[in-house]
Amino acid sequence: MEMMGLCTICGKPGAMYTCRTCGRLVCGEHFNIQYGVCTICLKGKKI
Repeated sequence: MEMMGLCTICGKPGAMYTCRTCGRLVCGEHFNIQYGVCTICLKGKKI
């Protein structure tokens, strides 16, 4: 069974990713798969 919740950034259902930096549960739209972080943490990183 797949667990999904609300995205902590946009509030839409379907969040299935957890940011490895801050622990936010986010949807695919607000998650960077390459780095494993949410878009908020990605903005704070120097890549």
